[in-house]
Amino acid sequence: MIKIMQSMLILILISATASAAPQAFQARYAVLKSGLSLGEMQASLNYTGEQYTYTKQTKASGLAALLSGDTLTESSRGTYKNQQFSSQHYLHHHKSHRKDRRDQFSFTAPTQVKGQYKDSIYTLNVPVDTLDPALLELRIMGDIAEGKALHYRITEKGRLKDYHFRKLGRETLNLPAGRYECEKIQMVRDNGERTTTIWLAEALNYLPVQIRHSDDGDIIETQLMSHQPR
Repeated sequence: MIKIMQSMLILILISATASAAPQAFQARYAVLKSGLSLGEMQASLNYTGEQYTYTKQTKASGLAALLSGDTLTESSRGTYKNQQFSSQHYLHHHKSHRKDRRDQFSFTAPTQVKGQYKDSIYTLNVPVDTLDPALLELRIMGDIAEGKALHYRITEKGRLKDYHFRKLGRETLNLPAGRYECEKIQMVRDNGERTTTIWLAEALNYLPVQIRHSDDGDIIETQLMSHQPR
């Protein structure tokens, strides 16, 4: 379940123009299934000079932790220069009682990644402006603010994927972190069997404050519990 939730929390532009660097922040999210708590996710974006680090860590809690022991860590490191993000290194590490799995890669050029998934080494040629999956949400944040189309190329597990979001209008949410006016977007996959819906709060520079993933009748959500600029 954690893998599903954090793979939805996707984030940032790789070597494409942005209007300004997103502000550094730290945020905390609750992870829920059918209203019951599964765990929490911590997310943070930091800058050191022209280097950025974006990290998300999700941990199961309560009975979910006892049964699965799930933890998931994602990180993306790279540069921010001339109003452009360039991802250099990506890590996705999913660990539980039953598995210890990694997908990690580096952009050796704007159109090439080299990495390892499970026990396989791979090299993949990708189009310019391909994103690593830890960073898509910040890209969406900027594109929503500028009224752009929400179409992206993502690379993960040695494969290239297309993500297309449609805009569903505005909605007000009452969440543990507060009340927010949001832009609502949705991605539909597998002939409608899986949907991902994201609410982005205008007051927080379009930070995702709620994400809902529906997969064959199961509904899993993340909801913002706290947010702090850094």
